[in-house]
Amino acid sequence: MVKDNKIMDRFVSMEKHGCPICGYSDITVLDDFNLTTYEICECCGSESGVEYDQYSTPEAITKVRNEWVVEKRCEWWGDKSSIPKDWVPYSQMKSAGIKVPNRD
Repeated sequence: MVKDNKIMDRFVSMEKHGCPICGYSDITVLDDFNLTTYEICECCGSESGVEYDQYSTPEAITKVRNEWVVEKRCEWWGDKSSIPKDWVPYSQMKSAGIKVPNRD
């Protein structure tokens, strides 16, 4: 079976670990079969398999990211006591190789 590269090139190349929305590293978003895990990111609240999946386009990821950055103002989604010391959301995204909306 030949894959249509024009279609496949539209999808995000997603890593197994790390949230593609906010760059939080302590999450597994794809399993060993490259299927979504339905884990919820403690940082931004995005759920693997719901807000994004292995077939998401860069535009879809950017839309969800912009909602977190602009509308939710990068608010920590999970238990506030679990926020890493000296946490800076823009630095987290930049360290993960994510273009920071309205900052880059």
